[in-house]
Amino acid sequence: MKMTRKRKFNPKATEPQIHAPVEVIVEDVTNHPMCLHGPTLLFSSEKGRYFACASCRDKKECTVHIEEDEWNKEGVRKRNEKYYNLIPKIDKAAAWSNLNEVKSRHPSDRAYCDTCKELYLLSQSKKHSNHRVITPLTDEQLHNPSSWLPTLENDTVEAQYIFTKKSVSCVLGILRNNNIKNILCIGTPSIHEAAQAHPDFNSLLLDYDTRQRLFHAPNKYLWYNMFNNYLFNGNEDEKVLKKFFKNSKDGGLCIVMDPPFGGRVEPLTHTLKELSATYNKLCDKESTVPVIWAFPYFSEPYIRNIMPEMKMHDFQVEYENHKKFKNKGKKLGSPVRFFTNLPLNTIDMSNDSNYKLCGKCKYWVLASNNHCHKCGECTSKNGMRYKHCNKCERCVKPTYSHCETCGRCCLEKHVCGLVVESQSCYNCQEKGHKQSACPLLKEGPQKKKKRKNA
Repeated sequence: MKMTRKRKFNPKATEPQIHAPVEVIVEDVTNHPMCLHGPTLLFSSEKGRYFACASCRDKKECTVHIEEDEWNKEGVRKRNEKYYNLIPKIDKAAAWSNLNEVKSRHPSDRAYCDTCKELYLLSQSKKHSNHRVITPLTDEQLHNPSSWLPTLENDTVEAQYIFTKKSVSCVLGILRNNNIKNILCIGTPSIHEAAQAHPDFNSLLLDYDTRQRLFHAPNKYLWYNMFNNYLFNGNEDEKVLKKFFKNSKDGGLCIVMDPPFGGRVEPLTHTLKELSATYNKLCDKESTVPVIWAFPYFSEPYIRNIMPEMKMHDFQVEYENHKKFKNKGKKLGSPVRFFTNLPLNTIDMSNDSNYKLCGKCKYWVLASNNHCHKCGECTSKNGMRYKHCNKCERCVKPTYSHCETCGRCCLEKHVCGLVVESQSCYNCQEKGHKQSACPLLKEGPQKKKKRKNA
């Protein structure tokens, strides 16, 4: 079997950068312009408001850009209608029939053409002779395609990385400890495959990768864009999703999501809220749907600004096909963490010597993470041993020093007065502080004052 080509690490997709402030206007996208990736999102910048692709972070990948005022013109709307027909159709029933036919043959007759993205029988087709073909294919490989399928390599759109077995085991362990049996897998095919092989779990995969239809039953995979909560197969797949929600009423449901790291937080949180609302409506509930979301640790302020109930655990999420986001790939380990609204003490790391149980916090943290008695928690975010700054009244990275001019801790070499602001406060819409520190909100007696521009 041929090996997948190694992917070049692109730091732009994982490191925080200073950009001109651009806000995502979170709203219903039903009446937004379309592109090949589904409904666009409404963005706001100093130059005005405009519609652009929900998925692509590179204008070269998707050129749809429509000013908000222009969208009201009949001619612009008419021209945009072409995208409804340009989005390709997928036949999941035919793919399922083909998979069963392939499974009935000997592994030596099974093949996958990565050039054509097609699963086929060698004895029945000669058109792939000069293509990139993977053969033979065992039963185990057909049940676990994420373990061998060449990963999609366009970091500006998909950025496809696959959880290691350790990360998959951690997720299933969390769900087991919380008595949750149903998993809505968003961009997590390895979790879906593991759940399908385990009698304790039931799962549904929502993924943008249409190759998944080649290996899963029509009611187990939906072609989906997580940034605009869009099902490409429309009513057909919407019925499948609703049926899955209804069947999950008694066994509990958790959304497990692994978005591209360069994606904006606002549309992702909006998607989670819309899915949760749909689930509660169908199941006649008013509960908070559990979520496990894999994302870099430095996204914590943005996630908790919108969803304060989400907590970041210290578990370092590793990926099979990422040379830096795996064991010993980076000096401090993977920067990816699990954000969840489930109790952190249900994440059991007792079988891993890299973690320790904090007697004060009552949950597992990295062995290098020290409990700060002044902050009242284990404060390290990235694997370093953080230190407490009495002037800032919080713990900071050991590479930071307090600057009297700036009135905050920062790197020794910095430009005084330059602060990277977080996204707007979701209470007053003003920039420069998070919702939890909004001056318009009445602070409770036990709430600590939050530092601006965290």
